[in-house]
Amino acid sequence: MGKKAVIFDLGGVIVQQPQKALAKFSRKLNLPELFFESVMIEGRPDNAFCRMERGEITTSQFCDAFEKECHDYAREKNIALPSSFRGQDLFTAFAETEPVPEIINAIGVLKNKGMKLCLLTNNYIDDTASRGLSAGAIMNLRLIFDEILESCRLGMRKPDSRIYQEACHRLGVPPEEAVFLDDLGTNVKAARSLGLSTILVKDFTKALTELQELTGINVFEKAIPMACNPEEICEGEVTTEDGVKLHFFEMGQGPPVILCHGFPEGWYCWRRQMPALAMSGYRAIALEMKGYGESSCPPDPKEYTMEKNARDVISFMDRMGIPQATFIGHDWGGMLVWCLALHYPERTRAVGAFNTPFYPPPKTVGVLPMEKMKEDPGAFSYQLYFQEVGKAESEIGEDLENFFKIMVRAARKEDFFPGYTGTNFDTAMEKGGFLKGSPKNAPYSILYDEQELAYSLSRIRKSGLRGMLNWYRNIDENYVWNVKGSGRKLLCPALMVTCEKDVVLTPASSRFMDKWMPNLTRGHLHCGHWSLLERPTEANEILLNWLNKVHSKPQRLTAVL
Repeated sequence: MGKKAVIFDLGGVIVQQPQKALAKFSRKLNLPELFFESVMIEGRPDNAFCRMERGEITTSQFCDAFEKECHDYAREKNIALPSSFRGQDLFTAFAETEPVPEIINAIGVLKNKGMKLCLLTNNYIDDTASRGLSAGAIMNLRLIFDEILESCRLGMRKPDSRIYQEACHRLGVPPEEAVFLDDLGTNVKAARSLGLSTILVKDFTKALTELQELTGINVFEKAIPMACNPEEICEGEVTTEDGVKLHFFEMGQGPPVILCHGFPEGWYCWRRQMPALAMSGYRAIALEMKGYGESSCPPDPKEYTMEKNARDVISFMDRMGIPQATFIGHDWGGMLVWCLALHYPERTRAVGAFNTPFYPPPKTVGVLPMEKMKEDPGAFSYQLYFQEVGKAESEIGEDLENFFKIMVRAARKEDFFPGYTGTNFDTAMEKGGFLKGSPKNAPYSILYDEQELAYSLSRIRKSGLRGMLNWYRNIDENYVWNVKGSGRKLLCPALMVTCEKDVVLTPASSRFMDKWMPNLTRGHLHCGHWSLLERPTEANEILLNWLNKVHSKPQRLTAVL
C-alpha cells in the first residue's frame, strides 16, 4: 500500500539522542555513564520522568522529584552522587541536543513532495527559565509539520498504542499508509503492532535508505526551501498617513525584515524566503505594494513615484510601531529599498536587494532617463511600451495567464519550450506589444505550479494591471527625486545579490555601488531575473548568512527548510 504520511520522533531522530547528553553529563560528574538513564527507567511508568512526559507535573517539579530519585538510586547502588548535583542541571544537559542535518533535509523533501508529516514526541510542560527556547523550537516545528502530538498535552506517552492511533487519525490516514521513525525499540514495536511501517533509527543513513524504499521518494536529494501557504499565514492591512491602504503578510518574531516585491509577481515571490526568515529568528513582513492585490490601487500614475512609495513604507512602519527595519527588495522593490536607505537612513537597520542595483544619483539633473531610453532602449524597450496608459493593460489583460507564464520563467533549458525565445524585453516597442510573436498557451514554468500560479493571478485580478504598470510611469520623477541624495554614502550594512543571466539588471550594472557603500556585502547567483524562486536555497543562504552577521545571530539549521 502506498505511503501517504510519515511520523517522526524528535529526540534520537530529528535531533541527536538525548541519551548521549545524559551520558556526557554522567561522565562530567564521575558517575557511571548510564546512571541518569537508569534512574529514568527505574520505577516506570510512575516515576518522575514518565509523569513529566504525561504532563502530570511540570519540568520544574520534575527537577525536584528527579533529584530525590537520583539520590535514592545512588544510595541503593552505593554510588557517590556529588552533593552539588541539582535536577535543573540535568534537565539543561538533557535539552542540549543538536539537529541532524540529513533528517532535516529529508523532512523538507517529503514536505515538498506533498507527504503528510507528523511529529510525535514524548515531551514536557516547560516552566523553567529557559522555556522560551522550548517555545521557539516547537514554533519552528509547527511551520514544518502538519500535526504535532505532544505527550504532555495528550496525557499519554509512547509506547501507549493510543498515541499512534491518534496520530493516524489526525493525519487522516490508516496505519498501513503511515511510516513511523523512532530510536527506541519499544516505541517501534508498539507502532508496528498497529500496522504502521516502522524504522528503528540507529544509523541515520540506513534509516533514510529505508524511508526512501518505503515512500518511493529520494530523501537524499537537496531539499528546496519550504513555501508558506497563503491560506495559513497571518495577514493584515495598515492605512498610511496619506490614506494609502497597504496589505501585508507576516511570519515570525524578532528583528523586522520588510520585503518589497516587484513586477508582476506580488508578495508571493517571497514564499520560499519567509519561513526561513521566521525559523531563523526574524519577523518577516512581505508588503503587498501599492497597486497590487488588496492594497490601494489609485489610477493616477503620479501616485506611484518612489518618493510616495517610500513615504508609504515609512508611514506603514509608524503605524506598526517599527522604528527601524532591514529592507530587502527585488525588481522594483529593489529600487524602493535603495531609495529608503538613501532618504531615510535613520529608519534603515540594513538594506539589500536581489538583482536590482543601486544607481548613485548624479550631482545635478541632466538628461532625463526617458530621453536616453528613447534614443537607445535596448533591453528596456518594454518599459517604453509600458508608458502609454491603457495600452499594455489591454494587451496583457486579454491573455494574463499566458503573459505570466512567458514572463516569469527560469533562465535554463528545462524551462524552455518549443517556440519560446525569451521575453520581448528588447523588442516590445518595435513589435507593438509585449506578447506579439510569443507562443500561445505556454506551459507552466518550473517556478510556479498550477496552484501557485492560480493564487498569483487571483491577486493580480483583485487589483487590475493599472497600478502595477504605473510603477514604470515615473522614471524621470524618480531620477529627479534621487538627485536630492547626491553625494550621500549608504553607511548601513548593505547586500547586493547579482544574477548571472539577468539580461536587464545585469551584474555589470552594479559596478558603481562599492564606492558608495563602505559596508557592502556581495552575493552572486547563476540564474536569471526570478532569482528568489530559481535559486531559493542559495538565495536564502546568502540572505541569512548576511542577516545573521548584521544581527550577530547564530545560524539555525532549520532555516534550510
